[in-house]
Amino acid sequence: MKTFQSLGVILLLLAGLFTACEEKPEVPTNPLLADAGAEQELVVNSLALLDGSQSVNTLGKPISYKWELIEKPDGAEFETSSMEKVAVEFSTNKTGNYVFKLTVTYLNWTATDTVKLTVVAGETPKIEAKAGEDKEVALGTLVELDGSNSVNETGGDLQFEWAIMEKPEGSTVQLQTPTDVLSKFQPDKAGKYLIKLKVKHQSTISFDLIEINVTGTVGGNEGPVLISEDILQTRILENVHVEKEQLFDYLVTKDIEVEGTLVVKPGVRIAFEAGAKLTVSANGILIADDRTSQGTIVFQGKSAERGYWEGILIESQSEQNMLWGIEIRDAGQMDAALKLAPGANVTVISSKIHHNSKLGIILPEDASLLEFKANEVFDNTDGPMMIAAERVSLLSSENTIKGGNIKVSPGRIDNGLEHIWPNFTSQYDLLDDLVVTAASTWAASDGAHINVANDRAIRIIQGSKVILFGLEGKPVVIEGMTKEKGAWRGIYLDNSQGNPSNINMTEIRHAGSNAISGSEPATLKIGTNGSIAISKTVFDQGKGNGLDATSNGVSLVFNLNTITNHMGHPIVVSTSLVENLDYTTAMENNGKNEVAVDGLIAIGVPGREIIWKGFYGGTPYVIKGMGQNLLVQSGLRIKQGVRIKMQPGTRIDVVDSGGMLGYLHLEGGNGAPVVIQGTDETSGSWYGITYSTNHLQNVVRNARILHAGKVMSNNFSAALTVDNVPQGSLTVDKTFIGKSGQHGIAVARSSGDVLKTSELTFEEVPGNQIHIW
Repeated sequence: MKTFQSLGVILLLLAGLFTACEEKPEVPTNPLLADAGAEQELVVNSLALLDGSQSVNTLGKPISYKWELIEKPDGAEFETSSMEKVAVEFSTNKTGNYVFKLTVTYLNWTATDTVKLTVVAGETPKIEAKAGEDKEVALGTLVELDGSNSVNETGGDLQFEWAIMEKPEGSTVQLQTPTDVLSKFQPDKAGKYLIKLKVKHQSTISFDLIEINVTGTVGGNEGPVLISEDILQTRILENVHVEKEQLFDYLVTKDIEVEGTLVVKPGVRIAFEAGAKLTVSANGILIADDRTSQGTIVFQGKSAERGYWEGILIESQSEQNMLWGIEIRDAGQMDAALKLAPGANVTVISSKIHHNSKLGIILPEDASLLEFKANEVFDNTDGPMMIAAERVSLLSSENTIKGGNIKVSPGRIDNGLEHIWPNFTSQYDLLDDLVVTAASTWAASDGAHINVANDRAIRIIQGSKVILFGLEGKPVVIEGMTKEKGAWRGIYLDNSQGNPSNINMTEIRHAGSNAISGSEPATLKIGTNGSIAISKTVFDQGKGNGLDATSNGVSLVFNLNTITNHMGHPIVVSTSLVENLDYTTAMENNGKNEVAVDGLIAIGVPGREIIWKGFYGGTPYVIKGMGQNLLVQSGLRIKQGVRIKMQPGTRIDVVDSGGMLGYLHLEGGNGAPVVIQGTDETSGSWYGITYSTNHLQNVVRNARILHAGKVMSNNFSAALTVDNVPQGSLTVDKTFIGKSGQHGIAVARSSGDVLKTSELTFEEVPGNQIHIW
């Protein structure tokens, strides 16, 4: 018995276990969510729009709509449009609360929501949206929407906004220019399209609905001619729908190669299936010519979506390739709507390339636009074009190029010709180093704006030149792409070979990421035998020095320029170029607000006097670089107000060399003395000035000589020394000598009357004021 009882219990347990494991039928979850929109308040006799477009079917399938008025004031009279659409127009002449219920349906599922409209007394709005009458069209027809009949009694400008409220399942169509009074769309599925027009003036809004019923296949009974095979011979595409230009004349169903000659007549509209491409191969020719303006030739997607088809690729080198009066839109899957392969040629005139994904045009350095004028390139997602630097000058200024920047790559100009970059609404983005070489010329039109990628440079070398010629109010601008200090390297000019460059009324910013040449970065670096004139130009926001011109053989004209906000020196030059610096040069907010002068090149110009005139803002010279001493071998005159700083342990020597009798004349004025001092402003930090010539122009007048007379262990030192081998002479008048390391002035006893002094002041001179040895 116990055995049977145990077995029975086990059987009962197993039966319960199997019952528990049986699958229970799933209870379907309602995929619908109704949304009747937000509560609204409107004035009697005005129009409200009930909007159920935010209702959701999580299965992604179309849903049905039904509106019901479930609450209203007694005796209210009202008007509505169809109550079985996603959106319903409503108006009434009685104040009070109106409650509508929205029921959405899919298969056996339903969901509901309600919305309250509060109607108040008030003045009837003075604007009224009018979207036009409902219409029926064939699939493929370009539907034009016109809100110009909307009523506006306010006298102000109306704002327009079109939106697709409902469209057939699977449709991906979008409106063109949805915020203009006129809009368009190309239906891609048969069925009903419900379009909403909203007009607005200040806080007043009005709505209207228009329904477009699209029937049949593409083009209806007037469908397009299909192009599904490569074009191997000459083929002429005629205008099929002459009286109905909105219909597609041809539909390209797949990638097509043009191996023969394809002639497209005026007024022809060619649509492309998704992902299709037109390639004009090496042996092919494309002639789409509407210069007679008989009707625009259009290449577009079957659906008016950016990037719907690939675009046109031209590999042909034929000079017969012609795009005149055409439109390319909805393309971009191959990186551009129109792309030229290396070696390809094409003429593009009076054409539009717009509403494409990625770029409008790609033009490499060994392809050519034989002529490119009167075109419009705009509204392309990644900008109008990518073009090689050597091809930019092919873009006539007659073109309209906007909507993003022109990307320039590769960046080499080396064909020995002049290249002028026009000024467009679009700026230029230099993605690579711009190298101008082989006696070429790079010029930018007034108003041109060039952005340089990070750590890239502009190099003008090997007999080439740059011409940047801005105008008042329209400067040429060259700056970093990121707009950060030190974003790019700067401009380098070298070996001009008698081809002087010219920069006028230009703004150069954000340079100095790294040195272009040498050890220190600069906004503009002039290398060996570089030649340039710079005027009315701004150097700003540099991470290094402003102008650097310390190399041999440099020719420089520098007038009316401004150098600000550089981390280094505003100017670094050799001694041979100091006289070329304009007195009116403005230098502000620089990290080292001194003009650095490299004394490696001695001052020695036969037959004339060199003048250092300083700067109106008082910016000093500092003698530094590879040559920290100043060697005067010919005439040098320092004008009043000039300040010169000397590095520790340096000196100024006035000598006779090669038949030139050097002299140094410090020509200070009352209240504007010449000041020569040490950089660290400690007593005896530099050696001083030694005169070793007996020139009558060796004069120190109205000057301040500070921190000189560095002490030497085996000799005396002084701020000013009149040498005796060779013989020197000096006149010192109305001069202050202070903080000397030892003596003030030193002169040999046996030298005779070689030192003439008057009205001298000495301060903190531990040795003799005038030391005679």
